[in-house]
Amino acid sequence: MTYDFSGKTAIVTGASRGIGEAIARTLAEDGARVILAARSTEALDAIAASLPNNPAVIAIDLSKPNSAEKAAEAILAVSDTIDILVNNAGVGVSETIEDVTPEKLDFVMDVNVRNLILLTGKLAPALIKSRGNIVNISSVSSFSGGLGQIAYATSKGAVNSFTRNASLDFGRKGVRINAIAPGVIDDGMWKTAFESGVDREQTMKKMRRLLPLEGRWGAAQDVADAVAWLASDKAGYVTGQVIRVDGGMIV
Repeated sequence: MTYDFSGKTAIVTGASRGIGEAIARTLAEDGARVILAARSTEALDAIAASLPNNPAVIAIDLSKPNSAEKAAEAILAVSDTIDILVNNAGVGVSETIEDVTPEKLDFVMDVNVRNLILLTGKLAPALIKSRGNIVNISSVSSFSGGLGQIAYATSKGAVNSFTRNASLDFGRKGVRINAIAPGVIDDGMWKTAFESGVDREQTMKKMRRLLPLEGRWGAAQDVADAVAWLASDKAGYVTGQVIRVDGGMIV
């Protein structure tokens, strides 16, 4: 299914690969002008070169001090109209409760929560003006947790809470805000884990037992399609929701 985002401007953070790239491509193919934001400008430039509708690239590292403010300034310098904001940028670390360090906890919370909130706040006036909408990317871990996911799961739980609470403020101003909680997606963070030495076949075999829907892992496109629906007028009465895209994952 396709939607009509002609004439709309969409911001996608963490757009250089995986889920973020799939979201950017889907929104662009459905007519939006997409502003891609991430740390890797080389990857963003390559993606932008293949997209229609005059895309733009913004280099941001949301782990850095004042990065949300700088990112907002850069985005608004490219376009003062924002119709769709997809907060996809995220990081994860693997630490058990006994091993959690202040440095890594701050790193995860800064990127996944603090700067997501601050960036949204800085872009809020433009979103209110256009009566736009926001989609945050959470995680099924926010419901279930997982071994070594103390910081990551906690941060995504905070994203869910922010989404629900922000819908109260934004709703009165005509802006919708929702979240998608992906399950096991064979892109992005899992791809990084496999590249770092995690056994792909054993991991996928184990995880398939938790997936009722055909026992298959999800793809980035599954998440992108859900984002496109939430960003469209077809979801015009949906706000403050956290929608799981996880194949019915048993957790």
